[in-house]
Amino acid sequence: MVAEVTLESAMRRLKQHVFKQRVRVKDFIMDFDKLNSGYVFPNHFLSAMSMAGIDKYLSPKELEVICENYKVQRDATLVMVDHRTFLHELELVFTVPHLEKDPLVEVAPEPADLLDKTRYLKSSRVLEPAEREEAVQAVISRLSDVCYKRGQPVKAFFDDAARDDHSAKLFGHVTLPQFRQVLTTKLDWVVSDPEVSLLAAKFRHEDKPEFINYIAFSCTVDPPERYYDQ
Repeated sequence: MVAEVTLESAMRRLKQHVFKQRVRVKDFIMDFDKLNSGYVFPNHFLSAMSMAGIDKYLSPKELEVICENYKVQRDATLVMVDHRTFLHELELVFTVPHLEKDPLVEVAPEPADLLDKTRYLKSSRVLEPAEREEAVQAVISRLSDVCYKRGQPVKAFFDDAARDDHSAKLFGHVTLPQFRQVLTTKLDWVVSDPEVSLLAAKFRHEDKPEFINYIAFSCTVDPPERYYDQ
């Protein structure tokens, strides 16, 4: 079942993307508003979003919902997008507007609602359909049991892979081939290709699915508190 696209959900995903990637959407939109009127045509708005690479992250439906929300009737026949209001809302993710007028206001170091604070402890992703989530939980349970019986912490094996000269050096992540190699070769676990694919889908990086969050995986199959329950 496809989740309903709302303005709130679309803007949240857009803010997540521009915050993480530090995308200056304004620079692309202003190319279509040389007179600084505060308005652009709907097709120019969508073109600007495409030029900024937003269309690779948001779906066409999400972009359409955002565009429709900021449309205004300029006269009897002219409909344009109020990009000034749109950018004001979007750029709150970076800073507090008019900060110079109140320099003592407390500014959060990052928008807490946009980043999962537990992303290196677990995966909050739920696979769909439900059968896939049940299947991956069964794999996790089996591997966790193997890990417990062997008394063999797994994170160190992934750390070694992450330090490899050919690694992408993305903190806490390894590539899918590295992930598979650690599981089947370094740890010598019996894991089928479909099971590896399920684990990869569960623990993949939110924006870069070719990378696997091995810290979250390690904490899930080999929870640190296990050693304090004895």
